[in-house]
Amino acid sequence: MFNQLGAAQKGETIAIIKTNHGEMRARLFSEIVGEAAENFIELAKQGKYDNTPFHRVIKGFMIQGGDFTNRNGTGGHAAKGPGSNIGDKYDARLSHLRGALSWAKTSMPNSIGSQFFIVHPEEGTSFLNHPENGGPAEGYSVFGQLFDGFDVLDAIATLKTDSSDRPHEEVLIESIAIETMP
Repeated sequence: MFNQLGAAQKGETIAIIKTNHGEMRARLFSEIVGEAAENFIELAKQGKYDNTPFHRVIKGFMIQGGDFTNRNGTGGHAAKGPGSNIGDKYDARLSHLRGALSWAKTSMPNSIGSQFFIVHPEEGTSFLNHPENGGPAEGYSVFGQLFDGFDVLDAIATLKTDSSDRPHEEVLIESIAIETMP
């Protein structure tokens, strides 16, 4: 039986997210959400996330990064290339739990590019999940789950920010390595 919060299993694809505040490790769910996870994997392999900021930090909610073009939350694109986006992918086994990796997007369908967020709180984020009978742009697509580095998530999520939720000190994703769990 699948458990989103379970330990990484042998043969599973994982992401090692190195930041200037430490390292986080996440399971990636390609076998469940397909393109939603593959987009992140390909962008990481292309080096698109290297030396990009977590540009939006909201304590008790999430940290957001992945804008490799403008570095401020207004840019990026899917792994297919400039101007490309992908659509949402929902699976009832995945939800916005503490440490979930999910895609940021606009209110339009098929608007996922490269920006992602990591959920910070223990609870109170179920409103991010796709509603059972929702429209094509309702909810957000979970594609991974932290299994290590929650202390780093907490350290980043509790940084002082300005009125636009930008951290006062730069928080960089130094690199994201994609590996197979041994």
